[in-house]
Amino acid sequence: MITKSFGPIEDSRRTLAALVQERIREAILKQTLKPGERIDQNLLAEQLQVSMAPIREAMKSLEAEGLVTIQPRRGAFVVEVSISDMDNLYFTRGLIEGEAIFHAVPRLNENHFTALQNMTVAMRHATASNDINTYIALNRQFHTHIYSALDNAHLLQVIQMLWERSELYRFRYMFVTHDHERIHQEHDDILAACRSRDQELAKQRAIDHITLTQHALHDQLKGDESHRGEYHDQ
Repeated sequence: MITKSFGPIEDSRRTLAALVQERIREAILKQTLKPGERIDQNLLAEQLQVSMAPIREAMKSLEAEGLVTIQPRRGAFVVEVSISDMDNLYFTRGLIEGEAIFHAVPRLNENHFTALQNMTVAMRHATASNDINTYIALNRQFHTHIYSALDNAHLLQVIQMLWERSELYRFRYMFVTHDHERIHQEHDDILAACRSRDQELAKQRAIDHITLTQHALHDQLKGDESHRGEYHDQ
């Protein structure tokens, strides 16, 4: 349930709906709002000190991201996480992002490589200080910076949509994993393949990077299901 965890919104430089959406998204990713939980929109409006209009707009955007489901006459609910959904999502990402990096490699230049190298350093600093929010933002920036070399807005839009849906799982993974160095090494390996202009190797390393995360999440979700089964048996 929603506790007193939402402070009033004060920053007027962005639209209210965008700020509300950001707050709710963070609560979902951190599981302050639990999977399957009904979102009390009236309470949210009261805690954030906004009207219902930006709350409703934020809910529609979060539904488009795949984080919320809106049911007629019942309200908005945090999406349930499931192994099958996660497997389908990461399978799709592997197909699309593998091809994206394959075609992006020949278009990358030294400016790209310098920026990507700086991002890998910044990601290490973020995990060293346990700043998961910064790491996740940099991680997305690292991969999309490679794909952006294709200058294909349609492709980037599809990838961004899949990444939005993946955040629910990725955020969870980064909070519980202690193998940050393996993740950083995978980024280094992807960058090395790009630098060497080896399209096939870059593609394979990108797919492996996605697949290894998928397998780790698979184990986590199976563990959760086992715990839920134990709880119901008691």
